[in-house]
Amino acid sequence: MNSYISLLLAAERAKDLRRDAVAARYGREARQARRAARGRRGPGHVAHAGRAPESYEDFLCQTAASAMREPTAAGRSRGQAVR
Repeated sequence: MNSYISLLLAAERAKDLRRDAVAARYGREARQARRAARGRRGPGHVAHAGRAPESYEDFLCQTAASAMREPTAAGRSRGQAVR
């Protein structure tokens, strides 16, 4: 009886692992497709401006891009206007 239950649990665990692997693969493919689409639009284009990013990687990319657009303190001291 216990071996039968162990076999059932092992089968369920294998099914869960396969499902997780498929979900991870689809997630990777979706991220790659977004990156490819972002590359076609050009480096200055910000996708979905004003909306929350879909992943932590997208958040980091948006943060870095906005930091590059911001004027520096040295630039403002020479009369550059703050946007």
